[in-house]
Amino acid sequence: MQFERSVKTIYNRVMKKYIVPITISLLSLAVFLIIAYYVSHYESLPFDVSICQAVYAARSQMLTVFFKSITYTANWQTISLICIVLLFFKRTRKTYGYPLAGVSTLSLILYTTLKGVFARPRPDITLHLIYEGGFSFPSGHSMTSFVFYGFLAILLARNLVNKRKANQIAALLCILIFLVGFSRVYLGVHYPTDVLGGFFLGNAVLFLILFGNNVYLTSVKKDIL
Repeated sequence: MQFERSVKTIYNRVMKKYIVPITISLLSLAVFLIIAYYVSHYESLPFDVSICQAVYAARSQMLTVFFKSITYTANWQTISLICIVLLFFKRTRKTYGYPLAGVSTLSLILYTTLKGVFARPRPDITLHLIYEGGFSFPSGHSMTSFVFYGFLAILLARNLVNKRKANQIAALLCILIFLVGFSRVYLGVHYPTDVLGGFFLGNAVLFLILFGNNVYLTSVKKDIL
């Protein structure tokens, strides 16, 4: 009986720390590749057209101000400022500063490279409510917000003593991630498939980082023991 419990405990830990993260990462990558296939093989997708028309029809001055503010939370300037602040203070440097600076840099390199590979033009410039240059797929803002704020939520859940507060902040960060993605379509600088591509690629990277982090923490514990 004791042996069965031990085996079950080990199995659950392995599943939670290794199998689940790598599986989610691979599945997310697979979905990204499917989206990438359609984006690269079809100039216009009915899915994009129908959603963009519905979103553009709902535009208003108040919503434009709101979504401009939301989209700026995933600008490289904002992300860089947050990282600088977290790196400046010794208390947050190792726990938050280094990890978040690392994942945001990785995200930047990855989506910049892929934008050049797919070279998808953005929606017509007459639809833009803000200035945005470069290519469209995948959405850098969507990917960065998913990786950066998603990893921040994970770090807070691990390090905050008050788990209820950590969960509340994590929920707010999840809402922010969704709003950033929606803002890119609303502001006319991305197609919905750009945003979905950014989200799924971001999720793949996030869970791959989580998997690597679990492996690292396990190896550190073994070295200590």
